[in-house]
Amino acid sequence: MTETEFYNDRDIARRLKLSVSWVRVQRHRKAHGLPHVFDVEPRYIGSSPRYVAEEVEAFFESIAHQGVHPE
Repeated sequence: MTETEFYNDRDIARRLKLSVSWVRVQRHRKAHGLPHVFDVEPRYIGSSPRYVAEEVEAFFESIAHQGVHPE
């Protein structure tokens, strides 16, 4: 069995060179059906949101190839 690696909000913010609050706002907007850029579904461990690393990396690749820049 392969062990799944997870990212937290800080990991994602660091990679995008954005604030942690930007990641949190994106998660809130997605959850409430509002326009958002970051489209990776969080998994919750207790009340802590975590993101599957493979899905986050795929998101990074998609924005790099589309020329989309995070808001």
